[in-house]
Amino acid sequence: MSERNGDFHKKSKRIVKHKKKAWRVTSNVEDVERFLESKRLDERLGAPLEERPSDSLFVVDTKTEADKPVKSEPTKKRKIKEIGPLRCYAILTPNSAVTDPLKKRNRVRLPEERGDPLLRKIMEEKRAKGKIPTRFLQSMKHHQENVEALANKKKPERLRTTFDFDLWGDDGDSLMIGDKKVSALDLSDQLKTYTMEKMGKRIYSRPPTMFLKTSGLKPVEYPHPGTSYNPTFQDHQALLKEAYNLETKEIKEEIKTRRRLGPMLRKIPVQRKEEEWWTEMTQGLADEEEPAKEEEEEVPCVRPTKPKTRKQKIRAKALKWQDMRRKKLKEAKKRLLEFDRLRSIRREIRKSEELTAKRIEIRKKEKEAKMFKPAMLGRHKYEPPPIEVNLSEEITGTLRGLKTEGHVLIDRFKSLQRRNIIEPRIRQTVVFKYKHKVFTKRSHSEPKGLKVGNRNKEKSTVL
Repeated sequence: MSERNGDFHKKSKRIVKHKKKAWRVTSNVEDVERFLESKRLDERLGAPLEERPSDSLFVVDTKTEADKPVKSEPTKKRKIKEIGPLRCYAILTPNSAVTDPLKKRNRVRLPEERGDPLLRKIMEEKRAKGKIPTRFLQSMKHHQENVEALANKKKPERLRTTFDFDLWGDDGDSLMIGDKKVSALDLSDQLKTYTMEKMGKRIYSRPPTMFLKTSGLKPVEYPHPGTSYNPTFQDHQALLKEAYNLETKEIKEEIKTRRRLGPMLRKIPVQRKEEEWWTEMTQGLADEEEPAKEEEEEVPCVRPTKPKTRKQKIRAKALKWQDMRRKKLKEAKKRLLEFDRLRSIRREIRKSEELTAKRIEIRKKEKEAKMFKPAMLGRHKYEPPPIEVNLSEEITGTLRGLKTEGHVLIDRFKSLQRRNIIEPRIRQTVVFKYKHKVFTKRSHSEPKGLKVGNRNKEKSTVL
């Protein structure tokens, strides 16, 4: 009945007291812990209270009331509190008087504590006598050299943001070039520059390469005497010969190109073309069984190379050393022989110097000759214009009845290309391809109302 109502007592847990595990539960050691804690506190503070002297615990007040400073009346001004040691660093300060139990604890030794004391004593005696080791002297010398090198080292130039000097001239050249009257005025450099820019009298600095000639050719060359309206027979024939040679060269090039591209440009009948296409598409279909036969063939096994024995390695090493010794002896003999052939060596040096001088001269001449030829400025080569020539029957002998050849603008344009002022170019034609506009004619489109009616009819029929 008592168990149903909940009025039953819990059974106490049985503890085995003869085991060490039960000592902590059964025994009460609070008084021991309290005593040990008080003893540790005394050790941290220095010593127990009963062992400390009275002077460290008590202070005898010998001052009278007259000696004591009189408290001044409180003022409204609030005294600034002195900032003491920060709380965050309080944990780092030692607050224990307990000595370190490990006296030989690891620490960073001072320079005078390092090294062998006996050697240190010998070094001090030598220094007292004026004897310094060579390595110390060398290190002192190197240190002095490094200090001097650091002092003489050129400081790196900073990245410029304002360019207040002439980029194309020497260092320090001013940009104040222009009107002398404005330059003489007592104004700031910025205002002078601004005034000259607005007046249009400022001369801007230009690079010296801007004034170098790009070609040695003349702007306007003299025409061939055969192009005259009344030339001599010899001059006209010479011009015709030049035009003939140029034309024959172009015809030969064209024949050469046709001969090379002839097989690729030949016309093939439709029937033959279809046969070739069929043979090309069916190629390899008949030989499907051949790869299977090839797979059946056994691949001969390759034996792995045997590693060298110890005897073979020693022999190879000896041969290698022997070869090296032979090469060294050969080089030594060659050096000895070179003393006997000093004259021939001098002769070879003189010849090489002469050859170098000749090559320099040839390069100089080539550079000069290049000035009279068009350079490769772009991806297109310079193509000379066709020779302007009149045939014998076209020459009238009068300037009024002469048939004109060529064009003045084309001649000037080609002259600019020949003198490397503009790059050779090909005329580009722009072809605009517009998208075809597709729309449905009104006569072919069905009215929207009829479509809806048809759909309703279809629905009604289906229903």
